[in-house]
Amino acid sequence: MASMGKKPGIFHRAGDMIERARNWMKEYAYLVTIMAVIAIIAASAMYTRHVREESGVQAAAGAPEVGQKPEETKQPLPESTPMPTLAPLVPREMAVLSSAGAVMPVSGEVLRGFDEGVPVFWEALGCWQVHDGVDIAGKADEQVSCARDGVVRRTVRDDLWGWRVQVEQTDGSIAEYAGLAVCEVAAGQSVTRGQALGTLLLQIPCEAEEGPHLHLTLTMPNGKKADPLTMLPES
Repeated sequence: MASMGKKPGIFHRAGDMIERARNWMKEYAYLVTIMAVIAIIAASAMYTRHVREESGVQAAAGAPEVGQKPEETKQPLPESTPMPTLAPLVPREMAVLSSAGAVMPVSGEVLRGFDEGVPVFWEALGCWQVHDGVDIAGKADEQVSCARDGVVRRTVRDDLWGWRVQVEQTDGSIAEYAGLAVCEVAAGQSVTRGQALGTLLLQIPCEAEEGPHLHLTLTMPNGKKADPLTMLPES
């Protein structure tokens, strides 16, 4: 009977040992898991640093503390892009047209004057419209002379006007010579008063009722039309 009373004590001690062993295994497994996570994090950090060093990517610099002056930062300040320097604006006064030194472009008299406000009847076109230039009579194939010095800005062949030559004069105004059969100058060419620009048509298609003549217009630097007679010598 005495031997039978010792068996429960032995079993009880064995159970305690098993429970302690089980708890120890749990703690060991927990520690192993933590160490593995730490190792993975450390390995990832080392790999990322290695990749950045090889690719030349640098970590962003930390922001300076509040109140720190720009010159105290470790990173140099980026250079600002300078604003473009503009040339000083010089107001350009509108030149006063003068007939001094000008020449008549063709030999005839004025057939139709300048009138930008009152429409006139254009027989060849069969309509009423303003006449923003002057028509000066000439002869077919007569030379058309440049009235004043300037630079040829444009030459164009027009079905209604024949050749049209635009000359920017020294005062900035634009004189256009229309009704040419032949154009003898080119855009960008400098011309002087008396120089031949071309020759007259037998008739300008849109002003055929007037016979051979030059249709001359004048545009001021502000874009407004003006009477071309103000730049020509008095007849």
